[in-house]
Formats: sequence, C-alpha cells, structure tokens
Amino acid sequence: MPTEPTRTPPADSAPASADDYTDTLTDATADAATGGARRRVLVTGATGYIAGQLVPELRERYDVRLVDVRPGPDVEVVDLLDAPVGELAEYFEGVDTVVHLAYHRPDGDDPQSRYDGERRNVDLMQRVYQLSVDHGVRRVVAASTNQAAKWYEQPYFAGRRDRVSPEDYPRPDNFYGWAKAAYESLGFLYACGSIGRALEVIQVRIVVPREIDPENFVDQPAHRYVRDLAGYISERDLRQLFVRSIDTPDIADEHGVPFHIFYGVSDNARKFWSITNAREVIGYAPQDDSERRFAADIARLLHGGNR
Repeated sequence: MPTEPTRTPPADSAPASADDYTDTLTDATADAATGGARRRVLVTGATGYIAGQLVPELRERYDVRLVDVRPGPDVEVVDLLDAPVGELAEYFEGVDTVVHLAYHRPDGDDPQSRYDGERRNVDLMQRVYQLSVDHGVRRVVAASTNQAAKWYEQPYFAGRRDRVSPEDYPRPDNFYGWAKAAYESLGFLYACGSIGRALEVIQVRIVVPREIDPENFVDQPAHRYVRDLAGYISERDLRQLFVRSIDTPDIADEHGVPFHIFYGVSDNARKFWSITNAREVIGYAPQDDSERRFAADIARLLHGGNR
C-alpha cells in the first residue's frame, strides 16, 4: 500500500475524521446480526498506512485485535507467514471478520526480486484464507488495489475506454498488481465452497487513499493530476467502505457466492472506476468528491493558463 503520510487537508475542505462518520445502517445491521454483541475483528498489518486510517473507527465499533510483524501501540508482534500454523489458531478462533492489510515489501527492484517478494504476499493471503476457514471466521475483507487492473488506464486516457469495472478481467502491469489479482482469484476459490466451507470474501481495490498535494503535479502532464483526482478516496469514505464490508449481512452474488471486488474511490466527478456494485451490495454511499474538496487547486492547475 502507499506509504506517504496523510497531508493536512485545505482549511475549506470537508472534514474526514472519525467524528464526522456515523453509519446508522451498519450499526443496526451489525446489532441484528450479533444480537447486540460487538463483532470480534482481527486486523493484520496493523501498523501500516491504511490501518492508520481504519483502526480508530474499527475500535469504536468492534472488539479489535491488532497484529503485525512490527511493534506498535496495542499491536501484537506476529508473523502470520512464517510462524508454525499451529501457533496461529488463537488469533483466528472466535473471530467474526479478518481485515487483512498486511504487506511484505520485496527486497529488490529487479523483476525476479519483485516476483519472489510478491509471491510471499500471495502465500500470506492464502494462509489467512485457510486459517479463517479452519477456525470458523465468517468473512475476510482484504485490501487490494486498482493496480490489479491498472493496464486499463492506458486505453482510458487514450479515449478508447470510458469505465473500468470490478468485473473486467484483471490486467496488472506490475508485480504488485499481479499479486493483488492473485489475492482476488484465490479469494473466489475459497468463497465458492469447492474446497470446503464457503468463506465470505471482499477485496477492496483502493486507488488514492491520501490527500492530494498539488505541488506534486505543477510540472507534470495534466492527466497525472486528473488520475489522482479520479481515484481519490477520503478517510471517512474509506472507513465507511470497510465498515459496510464487515457489517452487511448478505453479500452473496447472483450465483450465491459470497465474493465481491469493490473499488475504493469517493464519489468523484472524474472517477472512471465503477463503484456501482459497492452501492448495490453493501449500500456504500461516499460523502466526498475530489472536485469539491480540491476545487481551488483544480482551478489553478487545470484552468490557470499553465496547461
């Protein structure tokens, strides 16, 4: 996932803190599904960038356990990939949902190193799926990325395509995206019930989960700035997307398979990644639009006579 810190929003932008986000729909459905008890949620990769945005909200709503290979506040140091599988049962037993955010960065930049590194991430995802099945976890909600289908941006910006949908065949153009696409197809295997109990799986293809600094685009081609505006997701929309992915009781598709891929973007005027299925399946209702949030920057960079 991206590693850059969240930048302070402009003073006139809509706030995106946990205090702004309430979701009475998921509060009600969660209470009905659990009899009023708090869901138990295991968060992997709990010291990472995306976890930093999600964990405060998850703690408000659920009984949360945090694990990572790195230490952090209230984080248990656990190696889910290399530890003996018998030592990991305790982290999955009694858990309702696993929010999988863990990611091992490859050691090198050459193709073989990147492939080998990303293979470890695929193996880690498989272990999370299998441990979840073995220990009665209801659902896995995992952080994927638009990179699983990033190649489609080329025909989009060339004017040969208008929209990218989660149903489009995955077309990554880098090893990171390839691994995330593998997460997704592996998730369907576990969700369809062909190897045992059907595990409910949601993969969230996060696009631009950060505030957009206009200074990064001053001397860049306009389409690079437009691309980030199209893919922006505010912190409160990201939190809503994950909360609804956890709480929505029924996520079966038209074939009865509890599996979905959702794009993680706000309700941006320029978005070309479809969020229709997230709206329909889990009631995702994003509150932010990059066109309004960064209106002053857009006017300066795209309409200020310097293009």
